Amino acid sequence: MPTGENSTAVTGRVAVIANDRAVVGVDPGSGRELWRVPSGEDDEVDVAGALIVHRRKTSTTDAVRFSVIDPANGRTLWQDGPVTKVQVTTDAVLTTVCGAGATCKITRKDLRTGKVGWSLRGDDVRLANAAVGVRRPSVPDTGQIFVSHRGDDRPLPPAEEGGPDRSGWYSVVVGRTLISTDHDPPSGDENCTVTVSAAEAGAARRTWTRKVYAGRNADGECEKRLAPSSTGLDLIGDGRRIAASTDTGRPQVFDLGSGRTVWRGDAPGVPIDGDGHTLLVRQHADTGALSLLDFVSGRVLWKAPDPGLPGESASWETAVTQRRVAVSGAEGDHPFVLVYDAATGRRLGRFPGWLQGLGNDWVAIGHDAKVNTLTLDFIRI
Repeated sequence: MPTGENSTAVTGRVAVIANDRAVVGVDPGSGRELWRVPSGEDDEVDVAGALIVHRRKTSTTDAVRFSVIDPANGRTLWQDGPVTKVQVTTDAVLTTVCGAGATCKITRKDLRTGKVGWSLRGDDVRLANAAVGVRRPSVPDTGQIFVSHRGDDRPLPPAEEGGPDRSGWYSVVVGRTLISTDHDPPSGDENCTVTVSAAEAGAARRTWTRKVYAGRNADGECEKRLAPSSTGLDLIGDGRRIAASTDTGRPQVFDLGSGRTVWRGDAPGVPIDGDGHTLLVRQHADTGALSLLDFVSGRVLWKAPDPGLPGESASWETAVTQRRVAVSGAEGDHPFVLVYDAATGRRLGRFPGWLQGLGNDWVAIGHDAKVNTLTLDFIRI
């Protein structure tokens, strides 16, 4: 699986590499190119289980066209567009088409066939804009995108007028509960407060509101986001539980179903990455030593010295899988990637280049071989 906002993913027996020129399928054992699809600078690729979706903005408007591709052979299964918006899940594509005025229609199409499952007015569907623990370019399950009946993909109605405020940074779905987060603290609040609110689907009232906290940089500035943008995550967690900080600057895991803290860390630190099994914590959001914690209990699995890579660097990236942890940055003009064994914390390698992807037994490293060309090393580790 891919990690970070990186361009390499392994799906089935094919490594899919995306850049601003092409989406390429490669044999991960030999590096032999299997297929190639032209791509543009603003194109995006979604990894949806055994399929990928190639999204392209049209040249004259913000409308989107997309193709669903079988990565085993590069064959396009179906395509659609232009549409106003596309949301991809592991089994569906949700398209939004808006006509004159504010009239919009949302349609669910089967990911593999393009067959229409339902089509509803935009006012009748409450789409979440985020998912917990889903790392781009991977996509979430359908149930993590919008509120649905158990065993049915047809959405329940949104909250009634006068119900919970729909504004906020993120909205996610946990069962039949719609969760909203607001990362802008109230005026005068210096605690890096993030307000988390919950409402039952179709209800006109909040069921609970709680506070968690964002981490701080070494200079005391609030980071605001609960997951650095370089991770490719909206929220670090396992679908139901998210990582955050406490008001005293310790890591915590918070349950979105119950609205309660599951555990608080014993030592100060800021969650910076995780995969729902483990949680990567740094002394400060932008600098300091690393720790890997068990996500379920908060137990410290191992610690590692400060990698010496500033978090505000454009080269800084992190990646966590069940077997590997990677951090990437630069010393001067020389980028490099550190890879650790997730079980022991033993450093497995220091590789020159930029982190382009990480799996349980592989890392992808990019290098500038010549102007406007990126060479990719796919390393088993």
